Amino acid sequence: MSAPPQVAQGAADRRLEEIRLAAALRRGFRHAQLLMAHSLAEYDLSALSYHLLLEVGAVGAGGLVQGDLADLLQCPDARASTLVRDMAERGLIRTVRSTPDRRVVRIHTTPRGIRLTEEALHRQREALMSLSEYAGLPSVTSLLQAALRLYLGVDVSLEGVVARVVGAPRVTERA
Repeated sequence: MSAPPQVAQGAADRRLEEIRLAAALRRGFRHAQLLMAHSLAEYDLSALSYHLLLEVGAVGAGGLVQGDLADLLQCPDARASTLVRDMAERGLIRTVRSTPDRRVVRIHTTPRGIRLTEEALHRQREALMSLSEYAGLPSVTSLLQAALRLYLGVDVSLEGVVARVVGAPRVTERA
């Protein structure tokens, strides 16, 4: 026994809408990647070198142990080591061997590296804000809402929040 035609058509419509949403999300994500790569190129940074500056800057004055860097960057140790050397030569980071254990190298951001990271971060933000101006893409807010709905099953739209609040059981105060 097969489903009534309306039910089958409803399921097909939902699948088509889900695929359209996934396509729009992917298009938006890809465009965001291109915008970010272009804005980083203005600072002679790759996505990985920018990520390194963010990770080192995020730990503050204590610096980051170089051995942990490859894990944070999700790259091979040799690649992380090469990046550290290149970024140090550019004066964006500095390395210091630990006093108790000279094998441990800590990475710190230099004032120049901090300035460059902040400039690149602001430029990235500007680039992503322009995403909503790109023809054929929904706003950034709409993309984020759609991603949460499609991939996590969470509806954070105003309608979805209201439905959850209105549909929630009422809590009564005890006297």
